[in-house]
Amino acid sequence: MLREVEKHPDSAFTFGDPQWGTIDLETLVAAAQRQLRFVLTCALAGLVLGLAYLWAEVPLYESTARILIDKNQPSVVTKLTESGSSAPLDPMMLSQVELLRSDRIGLKVVDSLGLATDRSFLSAPYSLLNSLTGSVARLVWPFIGSSEASGAPVKSSAARGSDPRWQAFGILAENITVDRVGDSYILQVQFRSPSPEMAQKIASKYAEIYIADQVGAKDESIIRARSALAEELETVRQRSVDAELAIHRFRTDNTLTKETLVTLRQLELEASSLKSQYEQILQQYQASLQNLSIALTEARTISEAPYPGSPSSPNSSLTLAFCVVLGGVVGAGVGGIREYRERFFRTTAQVRDELGLQTLGMIPLLDGKPIRRNQHDRAAGEPSFIEVGNSAFNWVEQHPRSEFAEAMRTVKVAVDVELPRKSTKALGIVSCLPGEGKSLVAANLAMVLAMQRCKTLLIDADIHNPGLSPMLANGWERGLANLLAGELNPRDVLAHQSLPLRFLPGVNQSQQKLANTVEPIEKMGDFLLKVGPMFNYVVVDLPPLAPVADVRSFVQHLDGLVLVVEWGVTARTFVREILDNNPILADKCIGVLLNKVDMKRIKRYQKFGSAEFYSERYHQYYQA
Repeated sequence: MLREVEKHPDSAFTFGDPQWGTIDLETLVAAAQRQLRFVLTCALAGLVLGLAYLWAEVPLYESTARILIDKNQPSVVTKLTESGSSAPLDPMMLSQVELLRSDRIGLKVVDSLGLATDRSFLSAPYSLLNSLTGSVARLVWPFIGSSEASGAPVKSSAARGSDPRWQAFGILAENITVDRVGDSYILQVQFRSPSPEMAQKIASKYAEIYIADQVGAKDESIIRARSALAEELETVRQRSVDAELAIHRFRTDNTLTKETLVTLRQLELEASSLKSQYEQILQQYQASLQNLSIALTEARTISEAPYPGSPSSPNSSLTLAFCVVLGGVVGAGVGGIREYRERFFRTTAQVRDELGLQTLGMIPLLDGKPIRRNQHDRAAGEPSFIEVGNSAFNWVEQHPRSEFAEAMRTVKVAVDVELPRKSTKALGIVSCLPGEGKSLVAANLAMVLAMQRCKTLLIDADIHNPGLSPMLANGWERGLANLLAGELNPRDVLAHQSLPLRFLPGVNQSQQKLANTVEPIEKMGDFLLKVGPMFNYVVVDLPPLAPVADVRSFVQHLDGLVLVVEWGVTARTFVREILDNNPILADKCIGVLLNKVDMKRIKRYQKFGSAEFYSERYHQYYQA
């Protein structure tokens, strides 16, 4: 009978442990084993999504050119271009990186390659996200009044209006990468493109135009320096000529005396100094003319942009590995939630701890098959026999040494122990919800009792939706409805052909009105009192507890109840609540049968020392 137990919060991690709320390694490993298939399925789903992504993603090709910034230039160029100051190298390198990224170089690349008029370049998708964005934008643009030409939109902060030059530069700016290689004087220019030819051309053109720009800047510096030297040379030359003329006039206009010789000497020294200065500036000017034709620059290409033979992204191995790991992580998270939200009966310990009831047996899911019988007309006066319509409803008769049959015998022993002094034991088979298998259990329990030569009466008492009668009395016309109406005929009770088993069919659809016009409680009670001395056991297939109130009113006429609970389907708190709300019913409950047990999956819920842990060792005592 139901005993008082402490109520515990549902937790799939405990599974009937005395210490509720605790988590041990064994429990976690068991939970992992239970969710392993789900996690693997999620990982496989991640793999499939990864493959789909790789199939849909646009492959990008990268090409890289390397440029050396050489500070070891001839001293004459350095003198002509540095204006007497030397900046630190690191800021200079950063300046060159920004120069390569600037619109000055980018627009020259656009104009040189004609990218502003290349629709394949302007509309090329650079990623799956870019493609989706483009598709959405093309759908939205007509509604927002866009006048853009058809093609994928360009994401660019540098795009100015509808100017195709700036649109093309926007694509360049988003896909060009300029970096300094370590602490060296080398810059690498890398461009990504769906076209390997375009990636190579643009990377090479960036390096080429950058160096040309450096040469042009160097030429401008030298020209400016030469112009300054020419002006200075002319000034010094004129001063030198003026100094010579001054000496000549001084000699002509003055008599050489001791005083005039001193003045003449000063004029000669000044003229000599101007002449030396003129000759020095003249040498620098001639050197600048020579170096202008050389066109020296501090930058030169040391590694040409190669043709990319294979795409650089997406990385297939990394993408698939990431998707598999992500799927596994998601699966593990959802599996943990499933474990936490596990609310069903899985083990005998859960039945004991949640309901305070004994588990009478764990019945495997039966693979019943329809039984076809030849239809024949019975002669008048011929007794009516039970005709089983599905092999599951007389499973114990066909498989007397099966695990199911042993569970039914366990129920008989439990009933005999609980009701030792009853000569006729009226036993109700009930479930909380429809479809949990109570009718199948009732039929097989009655078969087991009859196989032990006990006079047994089986009654289908579910007047709302009889599930037993269609399987044992196909096409029946009379039965419980006639009993409730006071019109029972002995021929309404069907007999087994070889066992001491009788069956009273339920109410068929045509008799629903007849059954609703009587008081079933009194009639059923009187009937049990009348037939009690004729049978050792009366097995009553009752309606489910939750939908209707019949069981609550009829339970007083029964000696005991067996509760059938579907394994892994009916919530534990739901069953407990029903029993708590019906103390008389709970008090008469002898035990619980866990039905439709998946014997392969139950291994995942076993713990060391539990009944399920040793279940495999019992198989030699059973026959399929």
